[in-house]
Amino acid sequence: MAARINYWQQLEENLTYHIYNHAVGRENLFATEANYTYFLERWKKHMPYLDVYAYCLMPNHFHFLAKVKPLDEYLLEHIRTQQTQKAEAFLKSTIPYHSYLEDQFKRLFSGYTLAFNKQEENRRGTLFQKRFKRVAISSDYRLLYMLAYIHHNPIHHRFYDNHTDWPHSSYQAFFQMGKHSNIRRQEVLSWFADDMDKALTLFTQYHQDFKTDRDMGGYMFED
Repeated sequence: MAARINYWQQLEENLTYHIYNHAVGRENLFATEANYTYFLERWKKHMPYLDVYAYCLMPNHFHFLAKVKPLDEYLLEHIRTQQTQKAEAFLKSTIPYHSYLEDQFKRLFSGYTLAFNKQEENRRGTLFQKRFKRVAISSDYRLLYMLAYIHHNPIHHRFYDNHTDWPHSSYQAFFQMGKHSNIRRQEVLSWFADDMDKALTLFTQYHQDFKTDRDMGGYMFED
């Protein structure tokens, strides 16, 4: 019997996680193009504690592949500027770091929800499911698998026929190295090869092979 997955693991320094959440009921998280951009801006504001390797925003849910950075003086200084109860409690060592990070996610979701509800005028109440899921990546194989899985999510949910076409994922950022991105692109490509040109070729092939395996029923998606 397969071991049951703990979807609410503690966020620990230097560990990489598949982080995801869904809208409540049949709601959508994103109603306009600007909503997608605004969510990423809020992520950048509230989650400088994570290195992002990949993401995909779908109309009613999102996925991130991200690593919790080790605490350093820069991050501690950022926490000192937050002026929240959880930040104060963490700085006084009365709560652990993972509790502070979980609160940052709550602030991300609640702030986005307030703006979304204001936009939609007649909408009230929560938008995101109460508990976001976070599952630690246990192997290099799983790391690559989740990278492609996240980029292929639009195919799984039948929004697009090709993972390369969805505009709200990090996939295209790997082919626009001259443009600024918050994605750890060079680190991700180094998983494939030291030479960046070769790495990008292997990155592309891995994603294409992943799509082929999917078409043949070779793997399972987890929503």
